[in-house]
Amino acid sequence: MKKNQIVAVVVLYKRLPEQSQTINSLAAIFAANPELLDSIQVILFDNSPKPLDEIHLSFPYTYSHAGRNVGTSGAYNYAMEFAEGEGVPWLLLLDQDTTLSAEFLPRMLEYSHLLRDRKEIGSVVPFIYSSGLLISPRKLGRFNHHSRISPPFDGVFPYKAFAVNSATLMRVGALREIGGYSDDFWLDLSDVYVFQAMYQKGKHIYVAGDLTLQHSLTSTNFDHDMAPERYRNFLSAESAFVDLYSTAPERAVHLLRLLGRTVRQRRRYQNKIFSRMTFEYFRRRLFHSRARRIRTWREQLLRRDLPIVEEGQVVG
Repeated sequence: MKKNQIVAVVVLYKRLPEQSQTINSLAAIFAANPELLDSIQVILFDNSPKPLDEIHLSFPYTYSHAGRNVGTSGAYNYAMEFAEGEGVPWLLLLDQDTTLSAEFLPRMLEYSHLLRDRKEIGSVVPFIYSSGLLISPRKLGRFNHHSRISPPFDGVFPYKAFAVNSATLMRVGALREIGGYSDDFWLDLSDVYVFQAMYQKGKHIYVAGDLTLQHSLTSTNFDHDMAPERYRNFLSAESAFVDLYSTAPERAVHLLRLLGRTVRQRRRYQNKIFSRMTFEYFRRRLFHSRARRIRTWREQLLRRDLPIVEEGQVVG
């Protein structure tokens, strides 16, 4: 029996598998390339409140229900431990909203073999677009400023950088070396955390310049795809990340960024609640101590039932 090379984990939340762009594109790829199933094993990790009774897919899979929402971090850590137990060297991280191109899986399998012995490479990432904008990967610079890594770049990126989790091919050993994903940054900024931690261990991103994907990202369309509760979770995680991992000058710059974001959101979005929430976090950074902000964030970590919004309506 041929040993698997990749464990692909798809994280579901309040969505049926047949409604997932990721799962539908996986099914199409496996139908066109059934030999891939000899090397790639699929896990469906469900963070929804209730488990699914029946799942009918055209490809084999393992289903795991979390029992509570452990976020992407919990799902990816589960997959890491599963892959370790099976002796599989690579994880393919996927959420439920990524459209995979026909060549994506075959090429990622090729990369997994090509880069097998390049231990300094912790991950392989494609270019990802959302609503026509290039959103990943990104270079992380001074004062937490990040900028696009744009085509035609291809190969090892030697500087500090990060990519969105979904469609990342992650070396299992490198992920274990940093202790896996953070339980604190269970959803928002989980990608920034893990790529920064890997960089500090000397693990770099390999940009697969020949691969381009489309991804649905809620943060690109606030009026239609973002729920206030979801945005508050992001603001809380962002504030905590800055408080925990940034210098005093970087925290001061973040304060100014929040003020500028408040003004832009006020002008750009019909729903003014987002600008009010951003201004609320601006005020907190002015008048609350760093310790108090971190304590409030840790209290918020316990509330993980986030709404799903589509076309401006809460659907899950």
